[in-house]
Amino acid sequence: MQTNVTLKQLRCFTEAYHLRSLAEAANALGITQSAASRRLGDLEQALGVSLFERVGRRLVPEPSADLLLRYAEAAMLQLNTGLDLVSASQGNASPTLAIGALPTVASTLVPAAVLRLRAKAPRFIVRIETGAGDQLLPRLRAGHLDVVIGRMAPVSALDGLEFEPLYADRLAFVVRAGHPLLSEPIEIAQLATHPMILPPANAVIRPAVEAHLMARGIGLPDKRIETTDASVAEPLLLASDAIWAISRGVAVPAVRAGRLAFLPLDTADTVGPIGLTTRADDAGRTELALLRDAMPEARGPD
Repeated sequence: MQTNVTLKQLRCFTEAYHLRSLAEAANALGITQSAASRRLGDLEQALGVSLFERVGRRLVPEPSADLLLRYAEAAMLQLNTGLDLVSASQGNASPTLAIGALPTVASTLVPAAVLRLRAKAPRFIVRIETGAGDQLLPRLRAGHLDVVIGRMAPVSALDGLEFEPLYADRLAFVVRAGHPLLSEPIEIAQLATHPMILPPANAVIRPAVEAHLMARGIGLPDKRIETTDASVAEPLLLASDAIWAISRGVAVPAVRAGRLAFLPLDTADTVGPIGLTTRADDAGRTELALLRDAMPEARGPD
């Protein structure tokens, strides 16, 4: 069967499949939503099948999409590998390592590890992308990233991937230095009396935050700000009495600098592994082995 399927159409399809949203797929690809819709429609027309059921703004994959995904991702991965090998065969190409970094490690573990890696392998080109797990894992599967570093995703999201733990991190409640709750014994119920900043719904840490609060009789506040980005949350904290619920590692640099502080609350039930997520068939790659070697002395938060 001959079709006019293009690589751009397949990339649009895989992003749409994993993100379940045409708008989010377009954003991930850096194109307009109308362009993404056209690519997906052209692909469906070329194949003669419907790949998604449109339910409001969400995309629900048809069985044909489940089947196509397996082969589309494998084909794109093989193509990317081939292109890299051709470039490397010219003798002047530098090896590239594409890292996806979750906010948990973007300002601590990853910079330290990359500096150690570059010291050992100065010819390496290291490309770093930051984002939520549901944005980075599809890019890992499609071959756009070589590794994702951060908190372990749910097991259901790791099909075809491998996770290698490095250390454990936990939830922390972060406030500005001099916050009123730092000067008195605190109970977790007092959190409900202050503005809250929470991780967004697609953040890997969000389920742990919800479970921790609900187990203590605290619901999610209706009026809240949602972010995992320290560059956004820190100015908000410094200008108010807000409390930020976030992975401890995200706030460590600002706490060490004396700008922010951790509330003395027990969050032991939120401990989760931080580590490397890779494609299952990439375990022996030299670049990843060198990155692993750079990790032991670039551990996470205290």
